[in-house]
Amino acid sequence: MDFKEFVKDLNSSQQLDLLKFLQYEIEVPKFDVLKDSSNSISKVECPNCNNSKVVGHGTYKGRGRYMCKSCKKSFNDYTGTAISGIKKVEKFQSYLKLVLESVSIRKASKSLDLNVKTVLDWRHKIASSLEQINGSKFIGIVECDDKLVNINEKGNKNLNRKPFKRPSDRKTKRGVSDDKISVIVASDRKGNPTMKIAKKGRIDAKSVEKSIGDLMDINNILCSDKHPSIISWAKENEVEHHTFLSKNHSKNKMYHVQNVNSIDNLYERWSKPFYGVSTKFLGQYLNWFMFLQKTKNKTNQVIELAEIIIRNKKAKFKYKEIENLYELLLNPQYSKT
Repeated sequence: MDFKEFVKDLNSSQQLDLLKFLQYEIEVPKFDVLKDSSNSISKVECPNCNNSKVVGHGTYKGRGRYMCKSCKKSFNDYTGTAISGIKKVEKFQSYLKLVLESVSIRKASKSLDLNVKTVLDWRHKIASSLEQINGSKFIGIVECDDKLVNINEKGNKNLNRKPFKRPSDRKTKRGVSDDKISVIVASDRKGNPTMKIAKKGRIDAKSVEKSIGDLMDINNILCSDKHPSIISWAKENEVEHHTFLSKNHSKNKMYHVQNVNSIDNLYERWSKPFYGVSTKFLGQYLNWFMFLQKTKNKTNQVIELAEIIIRNKKAKFKYKEIENLYELLLNPQYSKT
């Protein structure tokens, strides 16, 4: 039997199923993704003070330890990262592959024989590591739009209202209101998108600045609908700005937001199997989705994911900060429109 000819005769869906079977059903030699990734990162810095003047300080559980000459604190390759403190490292590496497939929590829990809460924590820690990939400097024409997402209190055990039996029971105001969270979606024509939480309710110039201000400069050309806050921000920052009526969707066929609308559509389809994303963790899910979009055409996604996790020494801090950021987002003092 010619195996190559057999694979060629399969359609793309069948080839993907075959690949998954080979990866998860057949016993193949395992490799240490995290170890291989950490070896590729030659520069060692202190996660506490970011000082590069460090010395070796023995080993612990097979991992090299270091001592910072500046703050005198010891650390290892994983200190401060999403993997810090995780005991089941082999299963964590297996979960990285499931993250790339956007497998549900319960399915991943069953596949890895782990508690649902453990897998949920791993998901949010990994997603917290991906913040740095959600947004990089734009080049040329930049499309921008705001997306409204209903506030979702999924998983909240201390509701100050009677819980809904189903999502359709929730009555929200039409259009922009404080029942929704505004997300800024932007992308240049080079395939460099970003999705970031702006604020509760209607966006303003400050929330636009917070979301994409660091990613743009006066050399960029911004195009959007006639949202007054985006117009105001562009004028303040002296950015060339082209607008059009929402019903037209474009201006002179060059200035449009079709790429941004496509990203919106892709996100809705990707997040639908999760049966609603909690507002508390919305930022982490946006990071996760942006990583998948930016690496979808790469063959070594799992290695790239592992390298990002090991490089981000602030991921554990970001993970612990989720609760505070959520309370700040919903605080009426910061959500006035």
